Amino acid sequence: MPRLPPALFWRARREVSPLAAQLLPACRDLQSAANELRWIREHVRATPSPVPEGLRVWQLVERRGRGIPLQYVLGTQPFGDLEIKCRPGVLIPRHETEAYTLYLASLLAKEQPAAGSSSSSSSSTLSILDLCTGTGCIPLLLLQALLRRPPSPRPSHITVHGIDISPRAIRLARANLAHNTALRLLPPPSPPSASASPSPSYSATFTRASIFSPTLLPTLQSLSPGGWDVLTANPPYISPEGFARSTARAVRNHEPRLALVPPPSPPPSPPSPPSPPSPAEPPPLLRQEDTFYARLLHMAQHLRPKRVVLEVGGWAQAVRVVRMALRGLPSSSSPAAAAAYGDADVASSSSSSSSSYAGGGGGEIARLYPTVEIWRDEPAGVAGDGTGDREGGGEVVEVAGREVRVRGVGDGRVVYLCR
Repeated sequence: MPRLPPALFWRARREVSPLAAQLLPACRDLQSAANELRWIREHVRATPSPVPEGLRVWQLVERRGRGIPLQYVLGTQPFGDLEIKCRPGVLIPRHETEAYTLYLASLLAKEQPAAGSSSSSSSSTLSILDLCTGTGCIPLLLLQALLRRPPSPRPSHITVHGIDISPRAIRLARANLAHNTALRLLPPPSPPSASASPSPSYSATFTRASIFSPTLLPTLQSLSPGGWDVLTANPPYISPEGFARSTARAVRNHEPRLALVPPPSPPPSPPSPPSPPSPAEPPPLLRQEDTFYARLLHMAQHLRPKRVVLEVGGWAQAVRVVRMALRGLPSSSSPAAAAAYGDADVASSSSSSSSSYAGGGGGEIARLYPTVEIWRDEPAGVAGDGTGDREGGGEVVEVAGREVRVRGVGDGRVVYLCR
């Protein structure tokens, strides 16, 4: 990281405030430092405390100047119309996640029958399963975006269930539900009504579990006997090399690596006895950064949600995940992931194979989901509107012999499956 010139610090002190100069090592430019100082002052004014205002501003500036992410310093991050609490040990929500969540909400709203219409009551309910839920920002924003719509395109009842291996994340997701309910950004949860009602109705729960647990699939099937409508996931998807070279220093030093980088898989054991080479091309080994997608596709194959929305870390990974879904799942050694993410049963089971915990059946996924798309950072954006860097209007690419529509502008951000 290049050193900042002393003249920049003098400008910050002279043109903005000595406090802005304190923020420069973290913000790296004068405009960002001025903006963050303004946000810190606004936060202090909005949160009464017996501590003098000036001292509180200085304390927050000092923490931010040491490189602690602003969201951890202030304790919140706007996410759509919600205010999401942020705490160390839980991943901070990103704008790209917000953009595709709102886009997904718009798709869901368009296809919902009217509450109390001639459609059956079961068809006007909606169930959302969010894996690797973190702060709970994705299902809570989906919930809020759908509930705020008029009754005609709104489901009569929405069920939300979030899963994460981290106890901190589950506590924070529950706190975010309570926080946004207290702010009246979400209505209080309520049971489904037996009669048609214009009032919104929903339930939301967050549960600690490992997605690698062999008992999770039966549990999820029992929670929604009629099947899940939507499965979303923002799993760890960064390679160790990408984490070291491409992420911001504040991310490397302060955000949980467990939520960003999947654990390494041990090398596969050689066959015993040696078998003759097969004329067919062997399945590729699973990249470390793609470990979770094999498991998530395996879960989609068994749960059969109507829509699957998987966040990815760029175009190359999006193409790999689509290929994995259409062509078949690579061989992998997921016991390492299971051990790292708290599932000793899977990790220690000598009988576990890639088909039992990581996937298999990629052809089945291709048959289940006739619609396969890649969404960019701004899926609702169009080429030339200034919302992204790459052309994205009406784009179609071929992956594994199948045409895949690409929506929006920016880098690859989501693999979307729909049946």
